[in-house]
Amino acid sequence: MVAAVPIAARVPHTAKRPERCPHCGSTAITRKGTRRKKIEIVQLWRCGSCKRVFTPGPAGLRHKTYPLLIVLDAITLYDLGYSLTETAARLHTRFGRTIAPSTIATWLHNHRSLTTYARLRASGRRLFPPPQTIRSIKLYHRQIYKFQYHRSKLDLLRQGREHKRFARLADFLELIPLHCPHELFRDSERASQATLASINAAHLIVNHKENAATAMAALVIPTIGNNRLRHEALQRFMLANDSTTLAAEVPIWLTAEEILELERQHGLLLRTPDASPDSPITGHIDFLQVRNGAVQILDYKPDARTNRPIAQLTIYALALTKRVPGLKLFDIKCAWFNEEEYCEFFPRTLLEASRN
Repeated sequence: MVAAVPIAARVPHTAKRPERCPHCGSTAITRKGTRRKKIEIVQLWRCGSCKRVFTPGPAGLRHKTYPLLIVLDAITLYDLGYSLTETAARLHTRFGRTIAPSTIATWLHNHRSLTTYARLRASGRRLFPPPQTIRSIKLYHRQIYKFQYHRSKLDLLRQGREHKRFARLADFLELIPLHCPHELFRDSERASQATLASINAAHLIVNHKENAATAMAALVIPTIGNNRLRHEALQRFMLANDSTTLAAEVPIWLTAEEILELERQHGLLLRTPDASPDSPITGHIDFLQVRNGAVQILDYKPDARTNRPIAQLTIYALALTKRVPGLKLFDIKCAWFNEEEYCEFFPRTLLEASRN
């Protein structure tokens, strides 16, 4: 009898019809059965133009003994502080596979360019045990958001020289479970719906650049078949393995009084025209990072090439200056990204241009 392949070991991204043949670029693509590998099943596709059969996905997903989902889970467990032996034991419990610690060490080496928290791991282990390294809280704000922050990174932020001036950002994140005004989120204007119609962003300089966030998205997103879970999986991976990501799904808000003050200060309209003058603005920041001397607000957009959330991110930046004492727009960069695009801008530049 052939052993069943665990659901967790299947490769979900291969079942989705690829847009083009990776060899010739043709769109004449049809299914060509499946291939059973050692511990997974992949969908095969055939190109009608060049007649080649292929499995879709980045090169990093092909020709691997173990599914990348298991590899990434191992890396995350290790960076959380578990030893190689403890990581192997947890993988066996979850996936039913016996994986040698030496194999996990090889995976860590192969992905070291994206798992930059490795250099902070020893210091982080001394601060918190693995199960307590990341704190997660469910926020019931119309829908359920999973707010998370990395406790070790916040303590290391306070101790380091380069970014110690952002210590109050760490204080804000730690106090959210106690001080978040949940009632504001029940009936408010959402930052994601904002247009900032009074601002002309046509001349805003948006830098398109290479970034670790795009590489991590390209690695993680294809391993998750459920579209709703892809976002959370990427947040979990970046929070555990990237040295700069401090928190995910960070709730942010502006009261009616703060909105009026900011509108007067910057000469703009933050709410949509039909919004109530007493309505607050709320939202949730996908990724909050500190790197290169700045606070970085990141938003994952699957359609990053056409969806430009400039208004949304600018409101996030303004709200963050109200939530964190001493934080200025000068200290903040904003970006949106997907597996291929990383688009960055300075919100202060946008607001300065609107006043001139």
